[in-house]
Amino acid sequence: MGRLSRNILPDLEKCANASRPENKRRHGRLVVQETGCSIGTIDDISSSGARITTKFKMKVSDQTIGLRVETLDGPTTLPCKVVWTKRIGFRKWSIGVEFTAMTLDQRRMLTDLARSVSRNECMRPMPRKAG
Repeated sequence: MGRLSRNILPDLEKCANASRPENKRRHGRLVVQETGCSIGTIDDISSSGARITTKFKMKVSDQTIGLRVETLDGPTTLPCKVVWTKRIGFRKWSIGVEFTAMTLDQRRMLTDLARSVSRNECMRPMPRKAG
């Protein structure tokens, strides 16, 4: 057995013995750059939810709220509920929302948003030139 295989094999055995996943996520997350929403800025998004940075303190609740998201095709509203909150600074919170009861059009918009993220398109408005 070569030197390389002796170094790799113990790591492979550790991976094979891992019985539980590292996190509880159902879907993969995509990091989003400068995508605004009605309560703050979206940091990452998946097909089941999003992580948002906001200046509002929000409570975990089963009540559905409308999250207005700025997309390339214009703003759209997604139904969601707050599932976790975490204070990350002075007047700065990170919250997790879970999408609930989305229509086919809303799911299509979310897919388009994910595709634009994969192409690294930025969602911020273009600045106007003076003159």
